[in-house]
Amino acid sequence: MASRTSSGGHVELDHPSVLLADDDLAHRRGVRTALETDGYGPITESSDAEAAINAATRLRPDIMLLEIELPGDGLSAIGRIAKASPKTLIVVLSRSDRPEDVVTALTRGASGYLLKGISGERLASTLRGAYDGEPPLSRSLVPHLVEEIRRGSERRLLLPGGAVTLTPREWEVGELLRERHTTAEIAERLGVSPVTVRRHVGLLLQKLGAESREAAVDMLRVYGRR
Repeated sequence: MASRTSSGGHVELDHPSVLLADDDLAHRRGVRTALETDGYGPITESSDAEAAINAATRLRPDIMLLEIELPGDGLSAIGRIAKASPKTLIVVLSRSDRPEDVVTALTRGASGYLLKGISGERLASTLRGAYDGEPPLSRSLVPHLVEEIRRGSERRLLLPGGAVTLTPREWEVGELLRERHTTAEIAERLGVSPVTVRRHVGLLLQKLGAESREAAVDMLRVYGRR
C-alpha cells in the first residue's frame, strides 16, 4: 500500500489492496469494477470462508470486504482473519441486516458493517473514510444496533424442542467453540480459568440438550442466527 499524509494530518491511501470475499460472482464483479475505477488495487477474490482466510493470511491486504453468509461461515472467519492479518481493515459487506450479526461481526474484529445495495461510488469513498476515523456502518443499522446492545446481547435460540436463552458469556464461548478453539485457548481469550470455561461449556450443552461439543456447535450453526 502506498500512503501519504494530508495537510490535515489524515492518512490517505494510494491504490489500497483489497480482498473481496463473496460467493456471488455478479456482485464481486460489480464491486471490483467500482473499486478499480476509484484507484483501488490489486483486488483479489475468494468465494468461500476457508479460501478467504488463506488468502488474507498470505496476502495481508489493506482492506477485506467480507460477506458473512459465505459458504463455510463468514462470521467465524472474521476472528481468524483479524488474528492472521491484524493490519487489515475488515469490513463486512453483506445482505444480512440482522442486528445480532452486526454485533458478532464487530466483536470478532470487523471495523465496519455495510449492506449490499450501497453504490460503488459510495462504497469506495466510505472505505477511504474508514482510514480517516469514520466507522463504515450503514445508517439503517444504527437503531437496531443500539437496541441490540441495550438488550445485553443475549441470544434466544428457537430449537425444535422449544426456545432457550443464552447469556452473553455462553454465547461467546459457543462462538469460540465454533471457531475450533480448545478449552485452554478459550480460557486465555476470555481471561478465565479452564475450569470456568468447562463450566460454561457444560451449561451450554445442558441448555441446548447437546451430548457433545460437536453437537452443540452444529446446533449453534443451524439455529444460532435465527
